[in-house]
Amino acid sequence: MSPPPGRGGELRIAAAYPNSYWVAMSNLGYQTTLRAFLERPGFDVRRVFWDGQSLHFPDGGRSLSEFDVVAFSVSYQPDMVHLPRMLEAGRLSISSPPGDRPIVIGGGVALTINPEPAAPLFDLIVIGDSEPVLPALMDLFLSGECDVESLFQSASELPGIYIPSLYITPEPSDSLYLLPVPGAGIPASVKRAAVQSIDPDPARPAVVAKQTEFGSMYLLEISRGCPGRCAFCAASSVCGQVRFLGLKRFQEELAVGMRYRKKIGLVGTAVSYHPHLLEIAQMVHEVGGRFSPSSIRLERMTPQLADQLAVSGHRTVALAPEAGTEDLRTTVGKGFPDKTALQAVDMLQHAGIPNVKLYFMVGLPGETDPDSSAIVGLVSDIRERVVQAGRKRGKVGTVSVNVNPFIPKPHTLFERKPIAEEDVLVRRLKGVRDGLGRLGGVKVQTGSVRGAYLDALLSLGDRRLAGLLGQLPRSGISLKRLDKIVKDASRILFERESADLPWTFIGND
Repeated sequence: MSPPPGRGGELRIAAAYPNSYWVAMSNLGYQTTLRAFLERPGFDVRRVFWDGQSLHFPDGGRSLSEFDVVAFSVSYQPDMVHLPRMLEAGRLSISSPPGDRPIVIGGGVALTINPEPAAPLFDLIVIGDSEPVLPALMDLFLSGECDVESLFQSASELPGIYIPSLYITPEPSDSLYLLPVPGAGIPASVKRAAVQSIDPDPARPAVVAKQTEFGSMYLLEISRGCPGRCAFCAASSVCGQVRFLGLKRFQEELAVGMRYRKKIGLVGTAVSYHPHLLEIAQMVHEVGGRFSPSSIRLERMTPQLADQLAVSGHRTVALAPEAGTEDLRTTVGKGFPDKTALQAVDMLQHAGIPNVKLYFMVGLPGETDPDSSAIVGLVSDIRERVVQAGRKRGKVGTVSVNVNPFIPKPHTLFERKPIAEEDVLVRRLKGVRDGLGRLGGVKVQTGSVRGAYLDALLSLGDRRLAGLLGQLPRSGISLKRLDKIVKDASRILFERESADLPWTFIGND
C-alpha cells in the first residue's frame, strides 16, 4: 500500500500504544518513540491505540497488517492484556513468518522490567532507553534489507536489543519458571541501553494534544533514574543512573513549551531530587508560566518549594508516606519519622496550599496489623494539622487518602517477596478504610486486590503467559480464577524465594 500524499516516507510504521488515546498521548515514553519516527525522513508514521473494543487510528489506517513495522510502547504491566487483542483486531498473526507480515517491536518500562510475559508477541524488544537504539534500528529498517533473519542478526548486535526467538525456554525440570536460554552465539545477558545524559534529547511531546490525561500541560522530562532506592520500586534499577536536565537545556525547552501551554509538567522519577528545582520553578514563573511536578518526595519538601508550588496555583499536593510506622518505612527505604510527614504538611499549609493527598500501601513485607492500623493514626495527626491551619485561614482544606496493595516487582529488593494473601489484603484495606471513615472529613480510596494480583502476575510471570493474556481482564481477576487460567499462578505470586527468575538475563547499564 502506498503512503497517502503529504505523509512522506515509504516505510509504513504503526506507532502503537495498548491503551486509549487519552492515556497514550500523555505518556512521554510513547511520545518519545513517536517523535523519533516522525523526525526521521523515510517513514510514513500512523498512531494506533486501543479503545477497549477496537483499534483507533486517528491518522488513518484500517489494520496493523498493512504496515511494515508495528512499534508498541508498553509502560504498564496491566496493559499487556491488550496486546493480543490489538494484534488479532489488526489481523496480524505473530505466528506467521516475519517476512510475510509486519515486524513487531516493543519497548517501554513494562517490557524493560520483565519482557517475558509478552516476549513471544514481539520480534524484537528494546530493553532500557530507546534513544541510543532507535536511530540504528531505523537505519536497518530503511536499509532495504530483504532478508529478515539478517536484519534480526544485525539488530541483535545493538545495545539493549532482545530478540525472543533467539532464546529457547525449555520446560523446567525442577524450576518454577520457563527460563530464557540463549541460542548458539547469542549473549547470555542483554545489557540495558542507556543514555549518559538527557540534555541532548529530553523526553517531550511529539504532538501536543488537548483531549488527554494531562492535556492542560506541556510535559517535559527533567530527570531519569532515582537515587531513592526504595525497596519496592524498580525505577532506581531499570532507569539507570540518575541524570538531570541542565538549566540551559531546560530554558530552551521551556521557550518551546510556553508556545503551547502555560503550565509545564515536570516529569521524572526523581523530580524532587533535581539540584536546581527551585531555579526551574522560578524560571517558569518569570516567563508567566506555572509548573506541576510529577511527584514530590515527602522528605524533600522545603518551605521554599512549598512557596513555589503555591505561586504556581497548586491547591493540592500529593505526598507518599507509604507506611504507617517508621519501622516499616525504614524497611521499604523511606525511614523518616512521623514528624517529617507532619512538617511537610505544615509547610504546605503555611504556603497556602490547603489540600493534601496521601499515598499508602498495605501488605508490605514485614507488615503487621498494627502497622496498617497506624496509617489511621498518622492520617489523623495530619488531618488535625490541616484543620488547625484551615481555621486560622478561614477555610479548612481536605485530606484525601489512597491505599493500595503492595505489588512485588522485578529488579527490586522485594522481587522475591510474596504478595500478601487475599484475606490479609482485604482485611487490612477494610481496617484502614473503616478507621479513616470514623475520622470524618477524610476522602478514602482503596485499590483493587484483584487488580493487584493481575499486575503482580504480569510483572513476575514467564512466557507461558503470552498465550493467555487475551483471557485476562485489565481490571483484575480473583486468585481462584487466575489459578484456573494460569498454571503455577499461585506459586509465582507466593513461592519465588528460591526460584531462578526469568528476568535475570537483563544486565545493568
